[in-house]
Amino acid sequence: MSLTSHDLDQAVFMDIITEEQRLALLDLAGEQVPDDVAPSSEEEEFRFISGFNDIFLALGVVLFICAASLAVNLLDSNYLGYALAAAAMWLISEVLTARLRRAIPSMLAAGAFVVFALLATDGALSGLLTSEQAEPLNIYLLVISACFWSAVYFYRFRLPFSILLIGGAFVTLGFLICMTVVAGIGSLEDPFATPLLPAFYALISGLVVFIVALRFDRSDPQRHSLRADYGFWLHLLAAPLIVHALMYLVAGLNIGGFSSVGTVATALMVLAIFAVLSIVALIINRRAILVAALTYLGGALWYLMSQNDGIAGNAELLTMLLISLFVIGLGVGWHPIRRLLLQIPLLASIDQNLLSKQA
Repeated sequence: MSLTSHDLDQAVFMDIITEEQRLALLDLAGEQVPDDVAPSSEEEEFRFISGFNDIFLALGVVLFICAASLAVNLLDSNYLGYALAAAAMWLISEVLTARLRRAIPSMLAAGAFVVFALLATDGALSGLLTSEQAEPLNIYLLVISACFWSAVYFYRFRLPFSILLIGGAFVTLGFLICMTVVAGIGSLEDPFATPLLPAFYALISGLVVFIVALRFDRSDPQRHSLRADYGFWLHLLAAPLIVHALMYLVAGLNIGGFSSVGTVATALMVLAIFAVLSIVALIINRRAILVAALTYLGGALWYLMSQNDGIAGNAELLTMLLISLFVIGLGVGWHPIRRLLLQIPLLASIDQNLLSKQA
């Protein structure tokens, strides 16, 4: 009988072995695999699906969530119904997450648990805070409860996806605090009325999440452990915050950016920002920040081609063609391009400082 990485994850979770012992066993297994079939340590591995049974279980979880949502309406007390639904999702997680370690069903169960727990909290608070003056406090309490329930779920199950829920909840809480302190409590009614402050906050919070994600990457440069998964989800959270904030603050574009590119100078600025983000993505070996910026790249390319009378009629087609070729080409040549970039002393030094684990 042979042990898989999922077995080792479960052994760590059950305190049978330590994380360091898990890494040592994985290193030992890697040494026994021929080089031509060994998995690349440079790759972003998705621990999402181990077989079609994961999809089958995910379908069952979705149907259960729908059934639980309908069942809530049968009870006189909605918040009690949501609390029972949250408890049911917890029990399902005990089987799918703690015991079977099924990623996709566990992610659905985690999201449903947090949502049901929040709805139960909201129902309980609505009976306590009914005045208009209590509405800002109610918002704060809900966001704090999101932080709490996400953290509780992560503490019990150590599901990497729940890191995204925790990060998103704390970023939202920080945003509320920022808006209240800087712009006043009334700003919570329309937090994007003056978008400059939210943009600055998104950039700063995105960089903070990005740094935390890099710390996880740095602690596991070979990306064998769950810390690499934690880093992946935090990069996924940080990427849109950083990209959208940069495009607004530097290029003056709205979220999405495809139709808001209005000058050649803006389009060239977007291309320059995208080039810098591409280098960053290659250095840290994470693709999330590029995915978040693709719509802006499309907007810039479309605008530049629409200004050329010879190709303006086919600007949309050419934009999609160029982006598709870029994504395919970069995906195929990712590792050779990355190794080529890291031959530059400055970039190699940055890579060492950001991602190499300290002795």
